[in-house]
Amino acid sequence: MKENSWHRRHAIQLASQLPEGNEDALIILRLMARLVTDFLDAPEPTQKPAPVVVLIGGNECA
Repeated sequence: MKENSWHRRHAIQLASQLPEGNEDALIILRLMARLVTDFLDAPEPTQKPAPVVVLIGGNECA
């Protein structure tokens, strides 16, 4: 993917919210990258269809 100017603008916005210390900022960036790769890119789990309750019999009253 090609880097665009809007990517740079977003990077500046995010960088302005990072702490001043390099080590802390890099920890946060590593965690953000992990969030993107593990959580946001993860396929959504497939759900099994809900069980269906079927009425067997008629309207007889016991």
